[in-house]
Amino acid sequence: MKRGAFLAGIAAAASATRASAQVPFHGPAARQLTIGVNVPLSGPLGQYGLQVVDGVRAAIDENNLLTNLSGTVYGLRQLDDQDSSAVSAGNVSIAAADATVIGMVGNLTARVTLDTLTEYANDGFAVVVPSVTAVALTQRGYHNVYRLPTRDDVAGRLFASTVFRKQPSSFALAVTLDGAYGPDVARGFVQQARTDRRNVDLVTLPSNAFDPNGAARAIVSRSPDYLFLCGKLTQLGPLVPALASAGYNGLYGLSDGFFDQETITKYGAQLGPALVYSSLPPLDRIPSILRQLEDLRREVTGVTALIAYGYAAAQVLIAAASRTNATTRYSLLTAMQFAGSFNTLVGPFTFNADGDPLIPNLYFFKISGTKFDFVEPAVRNGYVV
Repeated sequence: MKRGAFLAGIAAAASATRASAQVPFHGPAARQLTIGVNVPLSGPLGQYGLQVVDGVRAAIDENNLLTNLSGTVYGLRQLDDQDSSAVSAGNVSIAAADATVIGMVGNLTARVTLDTLTEYANDGFAVVVPSVTAVALTQRGYHNVYRLPTRDDVAGRLFASTVFRKQPSSFALAVTLDGAYGPDVARGFVQQARTDRRNVDLVTLPSNAFDPNGAARAIVSRSPDYLFLCGKLTQLGPLVPALASAGYNGLYGLSDGFFDQETITKYGAQLGPALVYSSLPPLDRIPSILRQLEDLRREVTGVTALIAYGYAAAQVLIAAASRTNATTRYSLLTAMQFAGSFNTLVGPFTFNADGDPLIPNLYFFKISGTKFDFVEPAVRNGYVV
């Protein structure tokens, strides 16, 4: 790492704010521990990192409100990684110098998270990742990283096995742009669909020379009757009206990069009753979290996916520490490796040896008028009604 970048990281970490969670009683508790959050708090991604922080803070507040005098209360240390790998690494060093910080939540983007894995491991931190779906995150041999959302290739396979196999289709295409997000979803979909003996193929378009109209004509010339669009709305969305102009009138499936109200606003007429997946369940349909959800909504103006996953990440760390009486980052890491299952705001989790959910899940929604209607989960476990 260049010294200038390292010093910038130390300066940013040192200037990060440390917020204490609410303590519902007077007098000292038996223990006071801290959860660190390493995400962008400034710059273009700051608004998203702050949502993760809001979720973690709300979970900590909820825990502290339920803690009696003999229990452990938690604080929050928020660290601005500025979406920079160098700054993120410096933040981990700062967190490690604080003996009360026993676990970390972060980062926001795949690039920075992957670049920081070595620092988390070297300092003995269990890190719960709230937003990164990139396959590589849990494929590098680290045993201190725990991912909450379903990884991309698994999501593609779950879409094929749960939704696509029910659709009448003579020929389907998974369509994606080359880049960080989309290709792994598309490959997982194609692999599972072929295993299920469906007639499918993969189309990967160049992101640096993306021509929606030319791509649409090429796709339509192959006469598919089902298209699974794997990518982000902002990047792949312009293909939808181009396909309509080229004469495509088949069905659509959409990856979670399209699970946004803007999808309906911009392209609802062309997409019709398209199905889209999300790792986030419909929270209002989960009876077991109604009280937690009400409390959370009193703290935040709207429960976004990042807020919900930040909340769940803190729940996992707190539960692991509580079960094993962990008071250091090393004992918490050991606890995470043997702590079993966790019930969280976004669903139950048990992690495999790589740190992925042992039983991953997706939730499917259909475009219906001006909204997304929940259809079904990939795995029916009684959590969502």
